[in-house]
Amino acid sequence: MSIHTGNGTGYSLSNYSIAKYVGNAGFSSGVRSTHTLTNPGSTSSQNSETSRLKPISDIAIDARAKLTGQYGNLDSNSSKYHDDIEGFRRDIFDDLDFDRETLSAISSNKTGYFSKEEIKAAKLVMDEQLVFVLKGDDPDTVPTAENYMTLLRFLDEKTSSEEKKSFEWAQHKAEAQANYKRLSGGKVSGFSSDDPVVTLLTQAYEELFEEQKNNPKAELDSTSQYNSALYQWERNNNSYEDYKSPFPW
Repeated sequence: MSIHTGNGTGYSLSNYSIAKYVGNAGFSSGVRSTHTLTNPGSTSSQNSETSRLKPISDIAIDARAKLTGQYGNLDSNSSKYHDDIEGFRRDIFDDLDFDRETLSAISSNKTGYFSKEEIKAAKLVMDEQLVFVLKGDDPDTVPTAENYMTLLRFLDEKTSSEEKKSFEWAQHKAEAQANYKRLSGGKVSGFSSDDPVVTLLTQAYEELFEEQKNNPKAELDSTSQYNSALYQWERNNNSYEDYKSPFPW
Protein backbone atom coordinates (compact mmCIF):
# COMPACT_ATOMS: atom_id res chain seq x y z
CA MET A 1 0.00 0.00 0.00
CA SER A 2 1.30 3.42 -0.87
CA ILE A 3 2.19 5.60 2.09
CA HIS A 4 1.68 8.74 0.01
CA THR A 5 -2.05 8.62 -0.59
CA GLY A 6 -3.81 11.91 -0.16
CA ASN A 7 -6.87 10.52 1.57
CA GLY A 8 -5.15 9.55 4.80
CA THR A 9 -5.48 5.82 4.29
CA GLY A 10 -2.48 3.66 4.99
CA TYR A 11 -0.70 4.06 8.30
CA SER A 12 -2.28 5.62 11.36
CA LEU A 13 -0.44 8.38 13.16
CA SER A 14 -1.06 7.30 16.74
CA ASN A 15 0.50 8.61 19.93
CA TYR A 16 3.50 6.39 19.29
CA SER A 17 6.46 8.75 19.17
CA ILE A 18 6.90 9.00 15.42
CA ALA A 19 8.29 12.48 15.74
CA LYS A 20 11.08 11.44 18.05
CA TYR A 21 12.59 9.27 15.35
CA VAL A 22 12.49 12.09 12.84
CA GLY A 23 13.79 14.46 15.48
CA ASN A 24 16.55 12.09 16.53
CA ALA A 25 17.76 12.04 12.96
CA GLY A 26 18.40 15.74 13.26
CA PHE A 27 16.07 16.47 10.37
CA SER A 28 13.50 19.23 10.02
CA SER A 29 10.53 18.00 8.04
CA GLY A 30 9.51 21.44 6.88
CA VAL A 31 5.89 20.79 7.85
CA ARG A 32 3.95 22.14 10.80
CA SER A 33 3.76 19.79 13.74
CA THR A 34 2.39 19.90 17.27
CA HIS A 35 4.65 17.01 18.29
CA THR A 36 7.63 17.92 20.41
CA LEU A 37 10.70 16.68 18.61
CA THR A 38 13.34 15.05 20.75
CA ASN A 39 16.65 16.87 21.05
CA PRO A 40 18.89 15.66 18.20
CA GLY A 41 21.66 15.31 20.75
CA SER A 42 19.69 12.79 22.78
CA THR A 43 20.81 9.27 23.61
CA SER A 44 18.95 7.86 20.60
CA SER A 45 20.77 10.27 18.29
CA GLN A 46 24.10 9.26 19.79
CA ASN A 47 23.15 5.61 19.35
CA SER A 48 22.35 6.34 15.72
CA GLU A 49 25.79 7.83 15.14
CA THR A 50 27.42 4.85 16.85
CA SER A 51 25.38 2.29 14.91
CA ARG A 52 26.68 3.63 11.61
CA LEU A 53 30.12 2.39 12.64
CA LYS A 54 28.86 -1.15 13.21
CA PRO A 55 28.22 -3.94 10.69
CA ILE A 56 24.57 -4.86 10.29
CA SER A 57 25.07 -8.12 12.21
CA ASP A 58 26.22 -6.19 15.32
CA ILE A 59 23.31 -3.75 15.02
CA ALA A 60 20.94 -6.71 14.82
CA ILE A 61 22.54 -8.41 17.83
CA ASP A 62 22.10 -5.25 19.91
CA ALA A 63 18.45 -4.95 18.81
CA ARG A 64 17.82 -8.62 19.56
CA ALA A 65 19.20 -8.23 23.07
CA LYS A 66 17.08 -5.14 23.76
CA LEU A 67 13.90 -6.81 22.50
CA THR A 68 14.58 -9.95 24.52
CA GLY A 69 15.22 -7.83 27.60
CA GLN A 70 11.97 -5.94 27.05
CA TYR A 71 10.02 -9.20 26.84
CA GLY A 72 11.58 -10.28 30.14
CA ASN A 73 10.66 -7.01 31.81
CA LEU A 74 7.04 -7.30 30.65
CA ASP A 75 6.76 -11.10 30.95
CA SER A 76 5.67 -11.17 27.31
CA ASN A 77 6.76 -12.27 23.84
CA SER A 78 6.06 -11.27 20.24
CA SER A 79 3.76 -14.22 19.49
CA LYS A 80 1.17 -12.80 21.91
CA TYR A 81 0.72 -9.92 19.46
CA HIS A 82 0.24 -12.00 16.32
CA ASP A 83 -3.05 -10.26 15.49
CA ASP A 84 -2.23 -6.85 16.99
CA ILE A 85 0.87 -5.32 15.42
CA GLU A 86 -0.24 -1.81 16.44
CA GLY A 87 -0.43 -2.93 20.06
CA PHE A 88 2.89 -4.75 19.78
CA ARG A 89 4.58 -1.68 18.38
CA ARG A 90 3.09 0.49 21.13
CA ASP A 91 3.88 -1.85 24.03
CA ILE A 92 7.31 -3.09 22.94
CA PHE A 93 8.92 -0.70 20.44
CA ASP A 94 7.78 2.53 22.12
CA ASP A 95 10.23 2.30 25.01
CA LEU A 96 13.19 0.95 23.05
CA ASP A 97 13.74 4.12 20.99
CA PHE A 98 15.35 2.34 18.02
CA ASP A 99 16.92 4.60 15.40
CA ARG A 100 16.01 4.12 11.75
CA GLU A 101 19.13 2.11 10.94
CA THR A 102 18.25 -0.39 13.65
CA LEU A 103 14.64 -0.55 12.46
CA SER A 104 15.95 -1.24 8.96
CA ALA A 105 18.11 -4.09 10.26
CA ILE A 106 15.06 -5.59 11.99
CA SER A 107 12.72 -5.16 9.01
CA SER A 108 15.16 -6.65 6.50
CA ASN A 109 15.98 -9.53 8.90
CA LYS A 110 19.11 -10.44 6.97
CA THR A 111 20.47 -12.02 10.14
CA GLY A 112 17.40 -14.15 10.75
CA TYR A 113 17.19 -12.97 14.36
CA PHE A 114 13.69 -11.48 14.35
CA SER A 115 10.12 -12.75 14.50
CA LYS A 116 7.36 -11.95 12.01
CA GLU A 117 5.77 -9.58 14.52
CA GLU A 118 9.05 -7.74 15.10
CA ILE A 119 9.63 -7.36 11.37
CA LYS A 120 6.11 -6.05 10.79
CA ALA A 121 6.37 -3.60 13.69
CA ALA A 122 9.71 -2.25 12.45
CA LYS A 123 8.30 -1.75 8.96
CA LEU A 124 5.25 -0.02 10.42
CA VAL A 125 7.37 2.44 12.39
CA MET A 126 9.59 3.15 9.37
CA ASP A 127 6.59 3.82 7.14
CA GLU A 128 5.00 6.04 9.78
CA GLN A 129 8.18 8.08 9.89
CA LEU A 130 7.88 8.73 6.16
CA VAL A 131 4.21 9.68 6.53
CA PHE A 132 5.15 12.14 9.25
CA VAL A 133 7.95 13.67 7.15
CA LEU A 134 5.53 14.06 4.25
CA LYS A 135 2.34 15.10 6.04
CA GLY A 136 3.17 16.16 9.58
CA ASP A 137 0.35 15.64 12.07
CA ASP A 138 -2.45 15.57 9.48
CA PRO A 139 -2.63 12.27 7.56
CA ASP A 140 -5.51 13.69 5.50
CA THR A 141 -3.47 16.54 4.06
CA VAL A 142 -2.74 16.49 0.33
CA PRO A 143 1.04 16.77 -0.10
CA THR A 144 2.57 19.54 -2.20
CA ALA A 145 5.70 19.50 -4.34
CA GLU A 146 7.57 21.05 -1.41
CA ASN A 147 6.44 18.21 0.86
CA TYR A 148 7.75 15.64 -1.61
CA MET A 149 11.03 17.55 -1.81
CA THR A 150 11.28 17.23 1.97
CA LEU A 151 10.64 13.50 1.73
CA LEU A 152 13.26 13.12 -1.01
CA ARG A 153 15.79 14.88 1.16
CA PHE A 154 14.98 12.63 4.12
CA LEU A 155 15.35 9.48 2.01
CA ASP A 156 18.62 10.78 0.63
CA GLU A 157 20.24 12.06 3.81
CA LYS A 158 18.68 10.21 6.75
CA THR A 159 18.60 6.59 5.65
CA SER A 160 21.46 4.11 5.96
CA SER A 161 23.46 2.57 3.14
CA GLU A 162 21.86 -0.79 3.96
CA GLU A 163 18.35 0.63 3.67
CA LYS A 164 19.26 2.22 0.34
CA LYS A 165 19.95 -1.28 -1.01
CA SER A 166 16.35 -2.37 -0.41
CA PHE A 167 13.61 -2.48 -3.02
CA GLU A 168 11.30 -0.71 -0.57
CA TRP A 169 13.64 2.28 -0.38
CA ALA A 170 13.81 2.42 -4.18
CA GLN A 171 10.00 2.41 -4.34
CA HIS A 172 9.69 5.23 -1.79
CA LYS A 173 12.33 7.26 -3.61
CA ALA A 174 10.72 6.71 -7.00
CA GLU A 175 7.23 7.55 -5.79
CA ALA A 176 8.46 10.78 -4.22
CA GLN A 177 10.40 11.68 -7.39
CA ALA A 178 7.43 11.04 -9.65
CA ASN A 179 5.06 13.01 -7.44
CA TYR A 180 7.48 15.92 -7.12
CA LYS A 181 7.83 16.07 -10.90
CA ARG A 182 4.05 15.84 -11.34
CA LEU A 183 3.29 18.61 -8.85
CA SER A 184 6.16 20.93 -9.77
CA GLY A 185 5.33 21.16 -13.46
CA GLY A 186 7.96 18.72 -14.65
CA LYS A 187 10.90 19.82 -12.52
CA VAL A 188 13.53 17.37 -11.29
CA SER A 189 14.67 17.85 -7.70
CA GLY A 190 18.27 18.03 -6.59
CA PHE A 191 17.64 14.92 -4.48
CA SER A 192 16.54 12.72 -7.37
CA SER A 193 18.39 9.44 -7.82
CA ASP A 194 19.82 8.14 -11.08
CA ASP A 195 19.98 4.57 -9.78
CA PRO A 196 18.65 2.29 -12.58
CA VAL A 197 16.09 0.61 -10.31
CA VAL A 198 14.82 3.96 -9.02
CA THR A 199 14.68 5.29 -12.58
CA LEU A 200 12.57 2.34 -13.74
CA LEU A 201 10.27 2.64 -10.74
CA THR A 202 9.89 6.39 -11.33
CA GLN A 203 8.80 5.60 -14.88
CA ALA A 204 6.43 2.97 -13.46
CA TYR A 205 4.80 5.57 -11.20
CA GLU A 206 4.48 8.01 -14.09
CA GLU A 207 2.85 5.24 -16.12
CA LEU A 208 0.56 4.48 -13.18
CA PHE A 209 -0.53 8.12 -12.86
CA GLU A 210 -1.60 8.07 -16.51
CA GLU A 211 -3.45 4.76 -16.14
CA GLN A 212 -5.29 5.98 -13.05
CA LYS A 213 -6.86 8.82 -15.04
CA ASN A 214 -9.00 6.18 -16.73
CA ASN A 215 -8.79 3.43 -14.14
CA PRO A 216 -8.50 4.70 -10.54
CA LYS A 217 -7.99 1.12 -9.34
CA ALA A 218 -4.84 0.58 -11.41
CA GLU A 219 -1.88 -0.63 -9.34
CA LEU A 220 1.86 -0.17 -9.62
CA ASP A 221 2.72 -3.83 -10.11
CA SER A 222 0.56 -3.92 -13.24
CA THR A 223 2.92 -1.55 -15.06
CA SER A 224 5.59 -2.88 -17.39
CA GLN A 225 8.36 -0.81 -15.82
CA TYR A 226 7.65 -2.19 -12.34
CA ASN A 227 8.48 -5.71 -13.44
CA SER A 228 11.61 -4.45 -15.18
CA ALA A 229 12.67 -2.66 -11.98
CA LEU A 230 12.08 -5.75 -9.85
CA TYR A 231 14.07 -7.88 -12.29
CA GLN A 232 16.92 -5.34 -12.28
CA TRP A 233 16.96 -5.19 -8.48
CA GLU A 234 17.02 -8.99 -8.20
CA ARG A 235 19.91 -9.13 -10.67
CA ASN A 236 21.79 -6.55 -8.64
CA ASN A 237 21.35 -8.59 -5.47
CA ASN A 238 21.60 -12.18 -6.65
CA SER A 239 25.14 -12.64 -5.34
CA TYR A 240 24.13 -11.89 -1.75
CA GLU A 241 24.31 -14.86 0.57
CA ASP A 242 21.97 -14.63 3.54
CA TYR A 243 23.78 -14.24 6.82
CA LYS A 244 23.12 -17.29 8.99
CA SER A 245 22.43 -16.70 12.66
CA PRO A 246 24.99 -18.39 14.93
CA PHE A 247 22.47 -18.36 17.78
CA PRO A 248 19.06 -20.06 18.16
CA TRP A 249 17.10 -16.88 18.91
